[in-house]
Amino acid sequence: LGMPIVEADDLSTREDDTRPLDIPSEEPSEGTLLAKDLVGRCQKLLSELEAFQKYLEGCTQEHTVEIKPFRNAVLAESRSLEKLSSLDPTAEKTLHTLRSSNLPFHIAVWDAARSTTGLMTFSKRFYWETPPSRISKRAQSRKQKCALVDVVAQDGQQWIKVSTVTETRLLFELAKAGWEAADSASDSDGDDRVLVNGLAHTNLDGLPQPDQAYSKRSDSFDDRVEIVCQAHDLQKAALAHKVRYKHPSITFVLPKISSDPPAEIARVLDTIRSTGASIHLGQQPTCTDLLSNFRSLVSSPSTHLTATLNIDCTILLAVVSDLSHNATNPEPWFHRAISRQIEVEKHEQLLPTTLWPAMADRSLVCTAEAARRMREIVDTLGTENERIRTDLLLSDSSTDGAQGRSSEDARRSFQELSTYSVPPSWQIPIQVVAFEPDLSIHTRLPQVASKVATALSVINQSVFLYGWVTEYTTMSSNRTVAKQIEEIVEAEEGEVVGPKVWLCATARSLVGKEKGRRDLGKLAKEAAEEKV
Repeated sequence: LGMPIVEADDLSTREDDTRPLDIPSEEPSEGTLLAKDLVGRCQKLLSELEAFQKYLEGCTQEHTVEIKPFRNAVLAESRSLEKLSSLDPTAEKTLHTLRSSNLPFHIAVWDAARSTTGLMTFSKRFYWETPPSRISKRAQSRKQKCALVDVVAQDGQQWIKVSTVTETRLLFELAKAGWEAADSASDSDGDDRVLVNGLAHTNLDGLPQPDQAYSKRSDSFDDRVEIVCQAHDLQKAALAHKVRYKHPSITFVLPKISSDPPAEIARVLDTIRSTGASIHLGQQPTCTDLLSNFRSLVSSPSTHLTATLNIDCTILLAVVSDLSHNATNPEPWFHRAISRQIEVEKHEQLLPTTLWPAMADRSLVCTAEAARRMREIVDTLGTENERIRTDLLLSDSSTDGAQGRSSEDARRSFQELSTYSVPPSWQIPIQVVAFEPDLSIHTRLPQVASKVATALSVINQSVFLYGWVTEYTTMSSNRTVAKQIEEIVEAEEGEVVGPKVWLCATARSLVGKEKGRRDLGKLAKEAAEEKV
């Protein structure tokens, strides 16, 4: 039919006729790569937070650092990223959401936390007016009555604010707010000027100063520049709070702002510094050794202690109590507080984990009034072992041979009455010092000392005024009195420094005897409140 004849040989494929199929490999999309990167970084952050939590639990410090809110925020971000990674990575909405992830901010916050010491908490609000009730909290937050601190460190004395704003974004905010650097070419004097709402100011003259009120901030350019607004809010919040008689310091961490920023941004940084804040620019190096880093993050009991410690009666009682030596079994007649302390001791072990480490290698003193009150309580309520420990603990003991007893002998004898290993660095017996609070000591203390003395009982005057005048740290578990002193001193204008007080979070009572259990509650309460 005129059709061409095709030989069978022509249908076979010969080796010299083969050609590789040129099928281009499909490159991963930007969304795929970004999602994979974010998920991996998020998992790394979570693993570090988990490791830190386990470290805190291992050294029984889980209650000293509030990490849960921050960890929960990172977990929520992780779930969001996992969900996004399962969506179409080329979709514009998916890509935009990935680019807007909060993960870089969370990482920056964690890096800022790891670079400091005495870590306490994350994402805490501080108010410069009365905190709002739960009902009005949302309404109050809109009125800018509080400042959000990303990291609270140095045992509360450092507030860290982290911002991942870029230079491009900040320049955009400045332009929108009408804040532009003056043209140096048109300035024959060569002075630094800045345009604020169209007006030129020299050396930031006319800009809001730290001591000015901001009741009309809505009319100011800085109300439209978020980071400057945050600086003013943090300043007002810091002025409304004191930690150990001092206002917290404020640190801004700006990892995406270079150390040599454009002139416009440099002026913004100067305005932030004018509030008293310090600024860290660019990426900060972090310790690669996590364990070593974790040790520096958590404050040790001796962080703020002086070389000589003034021991309050409440600590003296805790040291000699049978409850502190894990040598007491629960009895039906025990007061509920005693039974609770026995249970707490099983987990916390007050002496080896808290008191002995704090006292290590330090000279120990107590006032004669504290020693007298201590013996009065022990003689009334103490068991035989508690009385023996008291004689070993105090240098004014009248027991035969006590006056010539060496520190090593005292520790050896004390060891026989404890299930814990007494550290060789514990310097006992405690030196009992004569001290009578009188008018003469007020010449060596701030004027507010008179107000403090008036509010205290005789024994508390003896203990806390002695620590104040000698500048020794006073160890106590009397939180009520310590807080009372702090409030009186901090009510004074300026940064008046009161007595240094190291508070033990856990108190210990003497076990007492069944025969006197009715009187025990009354006397124990008096001892705890130090009213007599």
